[in-house]
Amino acid sequence: MTKDTDMTAGSPYALIGTFAFSLVTGNLFQQLYTFADTIIIGKKIGALGIAAVGGTEWLIFMVNGLVIGLVEGFSILLGNRFGEKNEEEFGFYYKMSKRICIVLAIVLTVVFGLISGEILKWLGTKDEVYAMAKEYVNTIFLGIPFLTFYQLFSGALRSRGNSRIPLLAMTVSSLCNIVLDVLFVYVLEFGIAGAALGTILSEFVVMLICGYYFYNEKKKITYDTSYVLNQKMVMQKLFRMGFPMAMQSFITSIGGLIVVNRINQYEISFLAGYTAAVKLYGLLEIAAASFSMAAAAYVSQNYGANKIVRIKQGVRASTIMGAAVALICSGIMVFGGNAILRLFIDNSVMMEQILGYGYQFLQILAVFFPFLYILYILRAVLQGMNNTVVPMLSSFAQLTMRLLCATILTRLIGCEAIFWGEILAWLFADAILFVTYKSTMKRIE
Repeated sequence: MTKDTDMTAGSPYALIGTFAFSLVTGNLFQQLYTFADTIIIGKKIGALGIAAVGGTEWLIFMVNGLVIGLVEGFSILLGNRFGEKNEEEFGFYYKMSKRICIVLAIVLTVVFGLISGEILKWLGTKDEVYAMAKEYVNTIFLGIPFLTFYQLFSGALRSRGNSRIPLLAMTVSSLCNIVLDVLFVYVLEFGIAGAALGTILSEFVVMLICGYYFYNEKKKITYDTSYVLNQKMVMQKLFRMGFPMAMQSFITSIGGLIVVNRINQYEISFLAGYTAAVKLYGLLEIAAASFSMAAAAYVSQNYGANKIVRIKQGVRASTIMGAAVALICSGIMVFGGNAILRLFIDNSVMMEQILGYGYQFLQILAVFFPFLYILYILRAVLQGMNNTVVPMLSSFAQLTMRLLCATILTRLIGCEAIFWGEILAWLFADAILFVTYKSTMKRIE
C-alpha cells in the first residue's frame, strides 16, 4: 500500500491480506536480524553468549511491550478518527500522543537503566553470564527513545492504512543491523555490547524513515491546524485505550520473567536450547503479529464508520488466512527445526544437549501453532472495537498458566513443563477472547 487506504470499502481478504503481507515482509526482516544476531553471537562468543542474550529477552520485551502497547492503543484511536474522515481530530490526537511519548521515553530509559542489574539478579542469572547480560541489556535500553518514536510514527501511518513505509523502514533497518553486527562483533570485536549497539542504531534509522515520511505526508493534508479539543479529555481517552494494552504486554512479560527465573535453575544447555528455539519461534510468530496489526487497522476504521457486518467479514478473513499461515509455520518447525537450530550453535560439547531441548520445544509448539495466530487476531479485533480491558485480562490468564507450569508442573514432569506452559497460556487466553468476541458482536448487532 503506497498511500492512505480506506478499509471501510472493498474486499476484506484483499485489504487485510495486502496489509498483513506488507507487515510480514517488514517484520520478517526485523526478525531476520535478531536471527542473524543470535547466529553471530553463538558462533563468535559461544553458548554463554546465547545464554546471556536469552536471559535478557523477557526483560527487554517488558520495556518494548510497554512502549508498543501504549502506542498501539493510540493508533487505534487515530484509526477511528481516520475512519470518521475527521482530519482535525486526527491531528489533535496525534499531537497529544507525541507529548506522552516524549515523557515515556525519558522515564523508561532512566528507570530501567538503573534497575536492570537488580532485575537480572532476581532472575537468578548465572555468574558466568551476568556481566555479559547486564552489558547487553543496558546498551539496548539506551535506544528506548528511538523505539518509542519509531512506534509512534509507524502506528500513525498504519492507522491510515499505510503499511508500505513501515515495511520499507524495517527492511532498511534490518539490513543495516546485520551489517553493523558483523562490523561490531566480528571486525571490531566489541563483544556482546556490539550486537546491542547495532540494534539501537538500526532503531534510529527506522525512526528517521517513518518520521520523515509521516511529516512529509502530513503537510499535504488540508485541515484546520488550529483545531483544539479538551486536552484533558483527549489525554484520558488515550490512556484509557493505551494503558490496558501496555499492561497486557507488561503482564505477559512478568510471566516470561518467572519462566526465565525457573529456567536459570537448570543447566546452561537448557537455557541455550530454549533461547535458540525461541528465536525460530519468534521468526515464525511475525505473521501472527502482522495479521494482528492488519485486523486492528481494519476493525478500528470500520468500527469508527459503524460498519458492523464488515467487521465480521474481516474477522473471518483474518482467521482463515492466519490459520493457513500458522500450519505452514508448523511444518517448518517439524521438518526444518533441527537444521535451523544448528545454525546458532558452535561445535561444543553441549551441542547435542542444546539441540535436544530446542527441538523438543519446537515439536510441541508446532502442534498448537494455529491457536497462537487466533489469539493475536481476536485480541486485535477487540482492541479495534475499543475494548482493551478483556485483552489485558487475557494476559492475566497467560500469566497464570505460565506461573502454574513453571512453579508446580516442573516439579512433576521436569523442565518440559516450561514448554507446556506456553501452550496452555495460548489456549486459556483464546477461550476468554473468543467468548468475549461473540458476546460483543451479539450486543452491537
